[in-house]
Amino acid sequence: MVVAPPKLEVRSVGVDDFDAIYPLLQSFGNQKMSRGDWRSMLFTYPWWDGPERGFALYADGKAVGFLGTIFSKRRIDGRDEVFCNTSSWIVREEYRHASILLLKPVLAMRDCTILNWTPTDRAYQVFEKLGFRHLESLELLLPPIAHPRGFFGASSTSDPGVLQAELRGNDKALYDALLPCATVCHLLVRVGSRRCYLIATKRTYKRVPFAVVQYASDYDLFWKFRGAAHVGFALTMGVFGLSIDSRFAAGRKVGLSVPWPAKRLYRPARQETPPEAIDGLFSETMMLHL
Repeated sequence: MVVAPPKLEVRSVGVDDFDAIYPLLQSFGNQKMSRGDWRSMLFTYPWWDGPERGFALYADGKAVGFLGTIFSKRRIDGRDEVFCNTSSWIVREEYRHASILLLKPVLAMRDCTILNWTPTDRAYQVFEKLGFRHLESLELLLPPIAHPRGFFGASSTSDPGVLQAELRGNDKALYDALLPCATVCHLLVRVGSRRCYLIATKRTYKRVPFAVVQYASDYDLFWKFRGAAHVGFALTMGVFGLSIDSRFAAGRKVGLSVPWPAKRLYRPARQETPPEAIDGLFSETMMLHL
């Protein structure tokens, strides 16, 4: 008797499909991620109203593969752009020959910038061959050691009342959008009339906690008065130091930093969008526990 091969198809999935997809996510073996963490990161994140949350590969109606799509809308150089952060690409071993089927609908999205923030080595090779560009290779781990002027003449606060009162425009919109995210810390560094709004999440590197800077409204102010940011995040998050992608150092000589591998790729919707315009906001790193 000849057994017919299973019928394979790819379909978009939404919030209601989480229960069918969750067993696949468990295959990652990430003990730091609870069921609620996976659901929040990939299916119920609050900043996007669209129905699509990714694509699933089905074999005879059963989910055997998944690729998450975390969408967001950002303001880049005065224009609105849609971003899609691909995440959690996984296919059961017996169906991995069909893995590329999950990428086809993502690659067809030409009107948005596609990001791959934490690819495996194999996924990096695949995306690179498909024309994705290098976005980043290193994070800089910054211990709480900065030039003395970085600790004086500046103050920092995470007080919600101050943030609500002093943030304006795009920064206020970001604050409001991320307010429901319990994993996010907001900090305002103040120097005279200047302000630098910082958004960070917590991650451990070799068991040492760091604040990962996902966004800074004024990188020049951040680097000049980094000490104030160290103090603010240490008091608010209980971290030792800061982590930031190396492209945001913008050629500065950053002393006493530890380079940490951080391979990231992107395919911009607009060719003129530079890597420095793309930060970690609204990506999987906002809620992924590593």
